[in-house]
Amino acid sequence: MNDDRLWERLLASLNHWGNAAEVAPGRIELSYEDEDGLVRQVEIVMTADEWSDFAGTIWGDFGDAANDVKRMVTEAPLGLHYCVYGTYELVPSATPELPVDPEDAAMEEMARQHPEGFGRWVVTDEAGHVLDELGPEPG
Repeated sequence: MNDDRLWERLLASLNHWGNAAEVAPGRIELSYEDEDGLVRQVEIVMTADEWSDFAGTIWGDFGDAANDVKRMVTEAPLGLHYCVYGTYELVPSATPELPVDPEDAAMEEMARQHPEGFGRWVVTDEAGHVLDELGPEPG
C-alpha cells in the first residue's frame, strides 16, 4: 500500500475518536475529549513516510498501528502539546522538535569528557576470570 493511502487512513482513523486535520506536510492537529471530559489539543509531527514505516515495519497491521498512535497520544502528559515521531514512537514534547533523550545526552557528555573512551569489554570464563579485554587501560 502506498504512503499516501496509509496517511489518508491514519487521518480517517484519528477522526473516528477526535478531530484531525493535516495543517502542513507531516503535521496533524488533533483535538479530542479525554477520559475526564476535557478537550485536549495535540499536534502530531510525523511524515507520511515515517507513518508508513511505523505501520508496516513495526506493526504490519494498520489497525494495530493506529491503536498504538491513539495510545501514545492519549498517554502524553498534560501540557506537552506535541507528539513528535522518534524511532518507531511518538514522543511527547513541549515543542515540535524531538526532545533530547536524557540517556543519550549523558552518554554524549561522557564521550566528550573522555575522548579516549570509557568502559571496557571483557571476556570471562565460567569462574569469572578475565580471558581477554578491550578498551582503555584502567587508570
